[in-house]
Amino acid sequence: MAVSGIQQNIDKLQSLTSSLPALIAKWKKAKRKEQCRQAQAKFQKRKREKLQALIDSIASLNREIKQLKTRKAKIMKQPNPHVRLITYFYKALQADVKEQQLPDVRNYEQTYGCTPALQVLADLQREEFDSMESLKLHWLWYRLQFRQFELSITSYECLVAGEPVIVKASGSLRLGIECEDKRLGTKRHVNVCPVLQQFEFEIGEQIVRRITSEVSLVSGEEQASPMAAVNTLSFLSRGLCFH
Repeated sequence: MAVSGIQQNIDKLQSLTSSLPALIAKWKKAKRKEQCRQAQAKFQKRKREKLQALIDSIASLNREIKQLKTRKAKIMKQPNPHVRLITYFYKALQADVKEQQLPDVRNYEQTYGCTPALQVLADLQREEFDSMESLKLHWLWYRLQFRQFELSITSYECLVAGEPVIVKASGSLRLGIECEDKRLGTKRHVNVCPVLQQFEFEIGEQIVRRITSEVSLVSGEEQASPMAAVNTLSFLSRGLCFH
C-alpha cells in the first residue's frame, strides 16, 4: 500500500513537471497581454490629454482672434491721426479757395527768383513738394491761371506697413484749360481729371517729408473719345493762357 501511494505521488509530480513549460508559457502570454493592455490604456490617456490640450489651445486662439477683431473694429472707427491731419489740410485749402485768399509768394520769389506758376500744363501731371505749405502755395497760385481749378478729395487710405507712413488722398480736379491756336484762336477745354496725392510722414511723427501729386490729364471724364484725348495731349505741348 505504501509503495503504491508513493508511486501515485511520483506520477503526479511527473505529470506536473511535464505540463510546467506550457503553464509558464501561458502565464508569460497572459502577462504580455496585460502589459500591452496597460500600455494601450496609457497611450489612449495621453492621446486624450493632448487632444484636449489642442482643443483648449484652439479655443484660446479663437478668443484672442475675436478680441483682436473687436480692437481692430474700434481702431478703424477712430480717425487715423495722419489722415485727420490731411483732412484738415484740404479743408483749410478749400476755405482759402472760397475766400479767394491770394498766396503770399514773396519768400518764394526771393528764394527761387520766380513765381510758383505753371509754365506748361504737362508739369501738372506729376509734382513733388517738401511740405503741405508748399503744396498749398502752388495750388492756390495755379487756381489763378485757370478759369476752373476745383479740387475734390473723396477718399483717404493710410499705409503703415513699414517706413514711411503714407496717406493716399484720391479725388478729382475740374480743370478749365485755355490754349492759343494759330488757326482757331483761343480754345477752351474743360476736363475732370483723376487726382492722387501721397503724403509721406516720418515714423512716429506728424511731419510730412514729401508729397507726390499726380493728375491724369488724359483719362478724365470728358475724355470720352480718342479725339478728345488727342486734343488734351496737344494742349500739353502748348503754352497756357494766363488771366
